[in-house]
Amino acid sequence: MRKYVKALIMIILILVLMVVGQIAPLAVADHLNFSENTAVIIMTVTYPIIVIGGGWLLNHFLFHQHLPLVSKWRFQWWPILYAILADVLIYLVSWIIQTGFHSSVTTMNNWWLQFTMTVVSAPLVEEYIFRGYIFGALDSIFSRSVTIWLTAFVFGLIHLSSLGKAAWYNAIFLVIAYTAMGMFFTLIAVAAKSLWASFTAHVVNNLLIYIIGIWAAVSTSSSMMWRSLTGTLLGMGIAAGLVYWRCLKNKRGLTRF
Repeated sequence: MRKYVKALIMIILILVLMVVGQIAPLAVADHLNFSENTAVIIMTVTYPIIVIGGGWLLNHFLFHQHLPLVSKWRFQWWPILYAILADVLIYLVSWIIQTGFHSSVTTMNNWWLQFTMTVVSAPLVEEYIFRGYIFGALDSIFSRSVTIWLTAFVFGLIHLSSLGKAAWYNAIFLVIAYTAMGMFFTLIAVAAKSLWASFTAHVVNNLLIYIIGIWAAVSTSSSMMWRSLTGTLLGMGIAAGLVYWRCLKNKRGLTRF
């Protein structure tokens, strides 16, 4: 029971750190009357430090364990190919059903700040948090299959922050769609036995979404968010299924290392 309580405490505190890591630097910068660009630069630099560093402390004091998917960097091509496939499917589905492409990317004056946050900072933090600390905490309690599902679901929950003013029932579809995305990244990390593989896929995914979000018709209708998320659900779901079928069907990746 103690491990369950520790895991719950750790997940809650890490998610709080993700919120504080974004809000606190901006609040301090605003209090000091810094410009918007300076505030965003400070947040972009300090956000990974606060969240990843805080997660390391929580893991050290609560679980005292080596994270199962954190290993030395080893570049692999296949996560890139699967990420490209997933995004092609997302846009293809969105085009077929004639709905706007959903993107949580916000508009900023300086494109390079948005690019750094979207393509570098966010994937680094999210992979360390979800495929690192949260996966490690859950993996110490549950079977590998259950851990994969729970990690993906928590990943879906945290993306409720992109719901905005949309109707409440859109939250259900948003969580389902981003859980599919979380499943895709988690299966890649498990198959490669490294979160750096899922980080690579995450960077490529966010880069393509960033580009598509500039050139494609991005959905701005909060009442029809469920339609714009259909592409994300199907694209990521199909890609996750392919990763499982090609890399984990023999079940060896679903056992502890």
